[in-house]
Amino acid sequence: MKGMTAGRLYKSASARFLLLYLAISLTCVVPILCYVYYKADDIVLEDFTGRLERRRENLVRHYQDGGLPLLSEKIRGRIDRGLIDDGMILLVDGAGRKVEGNLSVWPANVTDGPGWKPIFLKREGEKESHLFLVSVTHLPSGHRFLISGRLDDREQVQSALLYALLGAFGLAVPLALIGSLIVVRQLNRMVEVVADTASHIADGDLGRRARRDHSLDPLDRLSASLNRMLGRIETLVEENRMMTDALAHDLRSPLTRICASLDKAGRFPAPSGNADQLQAIGQEVDLMLHMLDSTLEISRAEAGIGRGDFAWHDLGALVQDLYDMYQPLAEEQRLRLALDSEGEMPFLCNRGLIARALSNLIDNAIKYGGTGGLIHFGAHVTPQGAVLHVADTGSGIAPERRTEAIGKYRRLDDARGVPGMGLGLTLVAAVARLHNGELLLEDNAPGLRASLILPRTLLGGGAAKPHVRRPVNLRLRRPAPDGALN
Repeated sequence: MKGMTAGRLYKSASARFLLLYLAISLTCVVPILCYVYYKADDIVLEDFTGRLERRRENLVRHYQDGGLPLLSEKIRGRIDRGLIDDGMILLVDGAGRKVEGNLSVWPANVTDGPGWKPIFLKREGEKESHLFLVSVTHLPSGHRFLISGRLDDREQVQSALLYALLGAFGLAVPLALIGSLIVVRQLNRMVEVVADTASHIADGDLGRRARRDHSLDPLDRLSASLNRMLGRIETLVEENRMMTDALAHDLRSPLTRICASLDKAGRFPAPSGNADQLQAIGQEVDLMLHMLDSTLEISRAEAGIGRGDFAWHDLGALVQDLYDMYQPLAEEQRLRLALDSEGEMPFLCNRGLIARALSNLIDNAIKYGGTGGLIHFGAHVTPQGAVLHVADTGSGIAPERRTEAIGKYRRLDDARGVPGMGLGLTLVAAVARLHNGELLLEDNAPGLRASLILPRTLLGGGAAKPHVRRPVNLRLRRPAPDGALN
C-alpha cells in the first residue's frame, strides 16, 4: 500500500479489511477489559464492605453481651490500639450526645437507614473531605453508633486497575494491528498471485498459470478454476491463430497467382477498355492482399505475439530513417515534413512493428494533410515514457469520432473517397497495446496529432547501457491502402 494517498488508501479493499479486522478485535477486547475492571472493583468493594460488616457485628455482639459499658470499652480499646485504621466510629445516646468514639459530633450528612452508603466525611483536624463507606446501627437502649471505613484503598485499587487495563488496551491495539496486517498481507499475497498471473496473460504469456498450494481453500479453488479457464483460453487462442494463419496463407496464394496472371496479361496489347478493367482488378487484388497482411498483423499484436522479438533499438535512428524515406514522397505531394528528435533513444521494442505503426500514421498525414501543409514528425522522452508523434494540418477528426476512428474496419465520411480498409489506426493501436502503451489522438489546430505513447518502464535510461541493434534499412514505399485513415 505504499505510495497511496489518504483517500486512495481508505478506498482500497486491503485498508478497509484491515480497519474492519482492527475494529472487530478492539470491539471484542474493550468489553472484556471493562468487565474485568468493574468485576475487580466489585470484588474489592465487597471485600472491604465485608470487613466493615464483621467489625459492626462484633460491636453489636459486645453490646448484647455486656450492654453499653462493654460496648464503650471495646470502642475505646479499638481506638487506642489503632484497630479502626483510617475509619471513624461514634457512639451517641438518644439525644445525639457523644458517648464514645473518635468524632466529636454526629456528621450532619449521615442519616439513618439500612446498609452501607458512600458518604464524603471530614475527619477532625483535617481540611479535606474523603469518601467513606458508612453504616448506622440503632441499639435497643435508644443509642446508635456510626462505623465507617475510608475508601482510599478502593480508589488506589481502582487507579491501579485503570492503569493496568489502559496498558492492556494500549498493548491490544498494536497487537490487533499487527494481527490484521499479517492477515491482510497473507490475503494480498494470495490475491497478488492471481493478479500477477492475469497481468502476464494480458501481456500475451498465455502459458502462465496461477500458483496453487492445493489446500482446497476458496483461494486455492479460485486459482484452480482460473487455471482451467486460462487453459481453455490458450487452446482457443492457439486454434484461432492457426486458423487465421492457415486462412491468410490459403487466400494469399491464389491472390498472388491472380496478380501474376494480371501482370502477365498486361504485357500483351489489349483494347483500352480491357486494359482499364485489368488494372482495376489488379488494384482490388492488391487491396485484398494488404487487408490480409494488416488483419494478420493486428491479430498477432492483439494476441501478444511479437514480444519475443523485443530488443533494444534506437528510436532516434528509427524516426530519422522514416524521415529520410518519406521526405521525397512528401515533396511529391507538395507537403513539408519536419523532423523533431532528441537523438539516441534506446528502447526495448519490436522495431518492425513500431516502424509499421509510424508508417501508417505518416501515410495518413500525407493523404489528409492537404496540399502545401506541414507534417510534424518526431520522438521525445517525457517523465511518463517515450512519445512518437505525427501531426498534420489537414481536416483532422472530430473529438467525438476519434474512438470510432480506431475501430476495426471503421472509415469516416471524409475518408470514403480515398482507397483503404479502415485498418491503419487499428494496427497502430494494437502495436501500442503490445508495448503496454496507447494511441492518443488530439487536435493539432488545425489538423490531427497522433501520438504513440510508450511507458517509461520500457525505457533504457537509468539502467546499464543496453546493446542497441544495428537498424535495418527501410525501403521507400508508396502509401499503402491499409494505412488509410479510418
